[in-house]
Amino acid sequence: MIYRLIFLVGISLFFVACEKEQDTKGETIPPAAIFQKSQKPELIVAYLTNLLENQDGANLYYLRSKAYFDLRAYQKAEIDIEKALSQVPGDVDYLLLSALIKRQLGMFSEAIEDAKLVESSGITSAKLFQILADLHFAIHEKKLGFLYIRKLEKAGLPKSERPYVDFMKRQFRSDSLGAYQAVRLVDIQHPDLAHAYFAYQIGRISNLNYQKQILGELKKFPLDPYLMFSWGQFLVHMGQYGQAEKVFKQSIAWMPQQAFVRLYVARYYLERNQYDLVDNILSPIQSNGLFARDVLYLKVLGTLNRGQKSKSISLLDSIRKVYATDGRFTILYDRLVGKKPDSVNSTLDSTQQIVP
Repeated sequence: MIYRLIFLVGISLFFVACEKEQDTKGETIPPAAIFQKSQKPELIVAYLTNLLENQDGANLYYLRSKAYFDLRAYQKAEIDIEKALSQVPGDVDYLLLSALIKRQLGMFSEAIEDAKLVESSGITSAKLFQILADLHFAIHEKKLGFLYIRKLEKAGLPKSERPYVDFMKRQFRSDSLGAYQAVRLVDIQHPDLAHAYFAYQIGRISNLNYQKQILGELKKFPLDPYLMFSWGQFLVHMGQYGQAEKVFKQSIAWMPQQAFVRLYVARYYLERNQYDLVDNILSPIQSNGLFARDVLYLKVLGTLNRGQKSKSISLLDSIRKVYATDGRFTILYDRLVGKKPDSVNSTLDSTQQIVP
């Protein structure tokens, strides 16, 4: 009770110390000094929420969205930035923040659209080039993404972003394993490197250390969907499947359009023989062109494991016409119809992925 009282008093003093200004439209604009003095985004959120009770200003929604983004509450940040953009659709600061948020939520097409609008305005900022490099890598356009890496370095790379850009460059060179191995515990102050570190270190450091580290980060960022997802993966590693499933559901609720999370959970359900849940978890991303073949493959596996062999063969027959070069569908189809592989042509392309 005493700690709660101290916190509320602190918030009150924060509000009193913050005199409000108004722009030419009469909208309340908190002085920049407020945000420089307070390094705690949660206090900024509380302050702006208080202001928004009395007015509905685009700038206030934008500032609160930034604070939510710093808290890694990406879904809340997206709600606020959409409110800001609905009032001022062409503001480049709003659009850039929107692109950053949507990238974290796996909304890559929408994020690129926002970032390209900023680029078309003539802005040449390092932050813009970095988000465009990230997005083009995410949609498998490495050449274009690396072009933005070069632009980023010419524009002047902030020192705080150097470790992450080095991480990105390794991935662009198809050295994802080296990129993840190079991330150290001291790098986790950067959100994306924190996500990479905890995704990779499951089973590689002691379980006790991993648990201590990730719970410490979750205490700081309780709404971070990527940390929550890694925690769920760790629970699977520890055999705590019931708890893991609850954590996965929360992660998906916080980033419902992030395809790789849904694909992982679909595989988890397949391994746990929960075949009826596979289609439900995949249906929101089945129209996502980037992951369509992976979604279809997992859905076929779910159908097959439910004992629906004829339906599986029919699905594979249709899918192979669209994805003729994907060896997974051909191999599975041949196995189901009893076709023996040609011993002369049985060598697989080493670059083909034949497992989910």
